[in-house]
Amino acid sequence: MKPRHTSPRPRQRGAAVILALLTVALVAGIAAATVGDLGVAMDQVQGRHDQAQARQLARGAVDWARNVLADDRRNNAEVDHLGEAWATRIPPTPVEEGEVSGELQDMSGRFNLNSLANGVSGSNPLAGDTFLRLLEQAGVSQQEALALRNALTDWLDADSTPSLPGGAEIDWYAAQQPPRRPANGPLVAVSELLQIRGFTPTLVARLSPFVAALPDADSAINANTAPPEVLAAAVEGLSLDTARVLVAERGRAWYKDIADFKARLRDRQIESTAERFDVRSRYFLATGRAQYGVSMVRMEVLLDRPTGQGSAWPVIVWQKLL
Repeated sequence: MKPRHTSPRPRQRGAAVILALLTVALVAGIAAATVGDLGVAMDQVQGRHDQAQARQLARGAVDWARNVLADDRRNNAEVDHLGEAWATRIPPTPVEEGEVSGELQDMSGRFNLNSLANGVSGSNPLAGDTFLRLLEQAGVSQQEALALRNALTDWLDADSTPSLPGGAEIDWYAAQQPPRRPANGPLVAVSELLQIRGFTPTLVARLSPFVAALPDADSAINANTAPPEVLAAAVEGLSLDTARVLVAERGRAWYKDIADFKARLRDRQIESTAERFDVRSRYFLATGRAQYGVSMVRMEVLLDRPTGQGSAWPVIVWQKLL
């Protein structure tokens, strides 16, 4: 008897249909994944483009700041004060697909922490006393302030002999967790205080508006731009309340020279040496902020505009992108 020819079993036909559907689903999934990856890639490209554009805008704000400082130097090289154009902030300004803003801060109106490298027994012995008074204004006891001053001096100076009380050199830092070495050189940023024995985040935050880390250890304080806290710390016998009165009066009539500043101190029976003060500024912190598309950046640049003869164009000491 001849075998009969039969059609495929229903179960086989069902398996074939499922296989076909699975194949279609896989192809569709691969296609969707490819499109998705392409979308992610395009987003990444767009993000990089926006980041680059935002950086350019921030650099533009910094270049604006350098131009303003150069113009200020050419127009009036004798006096710097807070009523000049450089002290005016750029408000958020719309640009295509974003906005830009910026500001200049006078770092010469602050106490230079690096002056302690020449302080106490060096060429600037009054710097140590100024820092002690700043610490006491921040709520630090006299004993603790002395220890902190010595710790900072040891971090800056080149020797390996700890100052007493409270100083620290390589042996103390090597025993910490994690171990570290003292810089034995100048600070670049105020935040480096956190590496130094005794300095806490709270204390550094309190000091930050009044101190700077400037490369010239002998840089002078601009009496026209220093806040009352800095004036009171730098001028022995000047109370914080009187310093606030001086700053209020200064806003109506800026000091035209150091003799003018000293005369106004004498009006209040206060004598002061002029060596630590000037009415001109050398160091400025330029901050540029920019938003473009999905990206936001902030650029900070420390600018050096020497007060002596030479080019008025400020040079970049350091810059960082945040």
